[in-house]
Amino acid sequence: MMKAWLFLQTLAFESIGFYILLDKEMTQLQWVGFISSHTIACASYTLLCWILLPKKYKTPIVSSVSFLFLFNFLLPLVGMIGTACSLLVALYIPRRQSLITWQECEEAPLPQSPGDVSNTQFGAGALREILLHNDDPERRLLAVSAIRHLPKPQAVPLLQLALKDLSDDVRLLAYASLETIESQINEAISLFKSQFQYREQASKAYEIAQQYWELCYLGIAEGALRKHYLEQAEHYLTLTNHLSANASTFLLLGRVMLEQQRPDEAIKYLTQAMDGGLRIKQVAPYLAEAAYETGDYETAKYYIGYFPEQKGEKLSQIKEYWA
Repeated sequence: MMKAWLFLQTLAFESIGFYILLDKEMTQLQWVGFISSHTIACASYTLLCWILLPKKYKTPIVSSVSFLFLFNFLLPLVGMIGTACSLLVALYIPRRQSLITWQECEEAPLPQSPGDVSNTQFGAGALREILLHNDDPERRLLAVSAIRHLPKPQAVPLLQLALKDLSDDVRLLAYASLETIESQINEAISLFKSQFQYREQASKAYEIAQQYWELCYLGIAEGALRKHYLEQAEHYLTLTNHLSANASTFLLLGRVMLEQQRPDEAIKYLTQAMDGGLRIKQVAPYLAEAAYETGDYETAKYYIGYFPEQKGEKLSQIKEYWA
């Protein structure tokens, strides 16, 4: 009943408004009458349209009502006709919903041998097998292309393996990929150094040390260059501790000391990391390594006891051996 009343009220006031508007001579009073009549018609029509709207379009109320009113008010008659057509189409001719919730895909036949599988279906282990045992240089080249998309710790050893390939194309692509990784890290170091020079912050010094550590940890740097990077990592970690010491810095500094064959200092920093709030399980592998390097096998065995027990994990295998 209310919908019908609103519709008739809209029709009546809009008709009155246009009757006034179509008068040959419009006075100021007639303009006021037209605007008033049109405003009442728009208000009635806005309320009618808002009632007909689906629930999800009714909120927020202010936005939806304001849009409907302004659209109809600023476009006399045309706005109402457009709104009516939109509502009729949306309510009575809705878009069809597909009942099919799955999409048919081409069936992938099972391969007769591992060499028949596309390299995109492989993980790091299978890509390594392709590099080592596949006789097709094109397949090995595709494997190197796939390796470039792996995480850096997985990609770098495989790319270094590809450097020994007999195919020039494979070696060149592997070398270019390693150069790209190294360039990205060096660019990050330059950026962080510039930021650190502008404002000495512990977080920036730590980022620089992490980048130097990554060059060594990934195995990109070797020999004297690796030694230099480790010294730089130690330098910036020491700066970090001077600015704001924290457990993460002590942990990384301990790992750097282990790589520099300085186990006694590593134990000191790793212990500080544990005292700073790190769980013993996070620090135990490095403390065990440091204790082993110093010849303290009882302490090494103690920390090995905190290694995880998941089957197949390298740390769990060490734990099983020492048990």
